[in-house]
Amino acid sequence: MNLYQETFLPSTLHDIAMGLLIPTMVLIIFLILISMYFIGQVIVEFFTERRHFRQNIPSIINDINKEGYEGITAVLMKARLLQYQKAALIMVSENMGLSEEMLFALAQSEVNGTEKHYKRRLAWTDVISKVAPMLGLMGTLIPLGPGIVSLGQGDTLALSQSLLVAFDATICGLVCAVASLIVSKIRSGWYTEYLNVLESIMSCVIDKAALARTEGVMLPSGYRGDAVSSITGSKKRAVKAAQRKTDGRGPVDRGNRPYEKGNTHG
Repeated sequence: MNLYQETFLPSTLHDIAMGLLIPTMVLIIFLILISMYFIGQVIVEFFTERRHFRQNIPSIINDINKEGYEGITAVLMKARLLQYQKAALIMVSENMGLSEEMLFALAQSEVNGTEKHYKRRLAWTDVISKVAPMLGLMGTLIPLGPGIVSLGQGDTLALSQSLLVAFDATICGLVCAVASLIVSKIRSGWYTEYLNVLESIMSCVIDKAALARTEGVMLPSGYRGDAVSSITGSKKRAVKAAQRKTDGRGPVDRGNRPYEKGNTHG
């Protein structure tokens, strides 16, 4: 049985392969544009976030240790941390009145949420770094078939054109993969550092809450702010507290509100 003459399978596979050539080339061009976008994005991220990230973990931990329970949020606001880090830390510091298990669960949820945010940023470049070489290989092999047929027929012009398309697809696919891999590695290093800093400071806030429980201090809870309102609200509270100290009025009488010794929550 002659497979190439008595069945339609080879011609069907050839038609499918040739039909995939144009979509493959379009996808490679699309990935090139996406890669250029992410290269620009990581440059912008460096100047808007990374360049201003100047954390001093021992200094922040000592400030949290020295500060009263009411001033932890102000300490976190003054620290040169990123917005997502501050939002997660403020969420925990404003809910220190929760039980130990609940506070730990809240802190873990905030850390996991920040980690998911960073993973979403890395997802595209991770996928491109794996998919682009495959598309480049497809763009290489598909035109080689007609090129080999042209070689058998003595048509060197068609062979040279097929080889040109094949080599171009390979080069473009590899360039996309290399660029995306570099972006992923750079960002992965940044985000790992950000998460380590967040976890370290989060542990200090949780330890501060545990110390307050042993001293019988009632701490706040019930805070549900988001990433934007938490930072904005904390700035307003810090400004009001500073104004009261400057005016010599001292702290406002809180009655049986949080931060008073002798009152335990619950």
